[in-house]
Amino acid sequence: MRDPHDRNEKLEPLAPLLTQTLERRGLGRVALLSRLQQHWPEIVGPQLAKVAQPEGLRSRVLFISVVDAVWLQQLKFYQSHVLQNMRRALGDVPIHRLHCTLAAPARVVRPTEAPAQAKSAEAGQPPPPLTAEEERQVITSTDSIADPELRELVRRTWRKGWQVRRQKL
Repeated sequence: MRDPHDRNEKLEPLAPLLTQTLERRGLGRVALLSRLQQHWPEIVGPQLAKVAQPEGLRSRVLFISVVDAVWLQQLKFYQSHVLQNMRRALGDVPIHRLHCTLAAPARVVRPTEAPAQAKSAEAGQPPPPLTAEEERQVITSTDSIADPELRELVRRTWRKGWQVRRQKL
């Protein structure tokens, strides 16, 4: 009889057992989506992982939510590369296509903010500048664009998009 306190016994990872259990119960998509989310920065790269997230699976299509239109186009352009990286990271997965959608911005409007924004939009005044965090995101997310003119164009477009969106809120 084996001693229950024997320390020579190896612990096994829980993830494979959990995946098998979910698949047996018809919830294999949940397990696959969890694995995708876990390996997402490895699959799409750290910059894109900050602005795009896998949201669901249906009929061999991975649904991805992207926070910005520029990154959404970038993700669509690199779809085959993303699928290759997915297979490299996770093995043979039953995903054949990506469906990217623009995520609704999560924005909290403070009571003191809304009237000032409405007045500036009505009066035709320029929109308020980006916050330091928004500006940092614009800069860091576009640093990898090699062409300086294109990089500056993307930055201006991104800034303008946020300002226009802010005026509509």
